[in-house]
Amino acid sequence: MVQHKYNVAVGQKPSSIAVRPVSLTQLRSQLNTSDLEAARQAGYQAGLLEAHQGAAKALDAAVDRLDKSRQEALDALSTSTVELAVEIARQIVRVEIQAENYDLERIVRGALSQSGLGRGEATIHVCPADHKRLSEVTFRSGTEVAIDSTLEPGDVHVQAAQGLLVREVSECLASVREQLLEDLA
Repeated sequence: MVQHKYNVAVGQKPSSIAVRPVSLTQLRSQLNTSDLEAARQAGYQAGLLEAHQGAAKALDAAVDRLDKSRQEALDALSTSTVELAVEIARQIVRVEIQAENYDLERIVRGALSQSGLGRGEATIHVCPADHKRLSEVTFRSGTEVAIDSTLEPGDVHVQAAQGLLVREVSECLASVREQLLEDLA
């Protein structure tokens, strides 16, 4: 057996020394196995950390997308609710107008009041069916009721020297719709 001398640097003075007979092949195998295990463990921990960080980023991105989608759905639902409510109102008004369940005289008097005419002369334009309903109603002097076949039942146009006041059911519903949508914004 050949003896070799090795210089070994030690950080502190050893308290005891034990000599174990080990072949170079066994020593290399042990060193490689422990180095490989340490490298594998370090790689596993680094991969685990990277996977957790990636999963956290993916989860944050998914939450952001979900929040955005939820807000878009809520906005769309609110808008759809307004549209549905106005359409329901439109259908109810249409049915009530067809059944002549509306106070046409009050509508006309309200339009005259809103016109700011005072006691001035005015011509009230209504559809033929509404003209027939107003034939027995007495308005202030200087107020005439005229047929306008382009108007829908329930619509009233007040023509005076100051201008034209338009009061139409469809425009009232459109105004309600716009106000509701504006309130949502």
